[in-house]
Amino acid sequence: MFTFRRLTILFFLVLLNLNLWNIFFSRSTGGFIQTHAAVLYFSLFTLYAGISVAMAFLPCSNFHHTVTCHGTTDDKWVSITFDDGPDPVKTPLILEVLKNQEVYATFFFIGKNIEGNELLVKRLSGEGHLIGNHSFSHSGWFDLFSAKRMAAELLKTNQLIENIIGKSPAFFRPPFGVINPMVSKSLQKTRLKAICWDIRSLDTLNKAAEKTSQKILRKLKPGSVILLHDHTKYTGHHLDELLTGIGNAGYRIVPLDKLLKIPAYAV
Repeated sequence: MFTFRRLTILFFLVLLNLNLWNIFFSRSTGGFIQTHAAVLYFSLFTLYAGISVAMAFLPCSNFHHTVTCHGTTDDKWVSITFDDGPDPVKTPLILEVLKNQEVYATFFFIGKNIEGNELLVKRLSGEGHLIGNHSFSHSGWFDLFSAKRMAAELLKTNQLIENIIGKSPAFFRPPFGVINPMVSKSLQKTRLKAICWDIRSLDTLNKAAEKTSQKILRKLKPGSVILLHDHTKYTGHHLDELLTGIGNAGYRIVPLDKLLKIPAYAV
């Protein structure tokens, strides 16, 4: 598997060979490497950084960290997940739809949104839904934070959740779905499991609801993890139809921990 660690080892091996060539051979023989040393070094560093950054946006590649994006099952099981809550207005509406459809979902909460919505969080857990960690701030600069600062956010959010429901989440969904070396280090420190998805609805883009539903239903396969958001117009107005469509396609919506065979809370 192509990983950040292996890329780094390869990078330093190539860098070492360039340095050795310049020290022992280029000065006496001249040639291409000596003449173009600056360009070669710049290209090497650029390629290394470029690959690292690009792969951070492909979390399911497991390049920077092991990430679970789907379940392994032959059964036609899928899971529904919601990011960015809790929302005091829209999350309760989602809960009503889920209750009517007898569906259990997973909500990845932003820590700062929990404060003031403690009763809603408690209700959601009491109704059988799972709660995961989605950072405390969900800052647009989150991926540039130090690993120490990231870990502090994750622990703070987990503590808020544990204070309300008496359980500490084991699942973490990275903001914007980005996994970089700092995120990886913070996950190693906090021992949270990175959970992403294999069906991204893009419901935040406010596309035509029919196209969004068709896209999700078209991509369904056993073990799929579907990404939705608490606060979008699509979720607010078309969730019931989507859940019905999934059922009509012969799929059963199961809790995420059952699908992934991973405990949702720290033991």
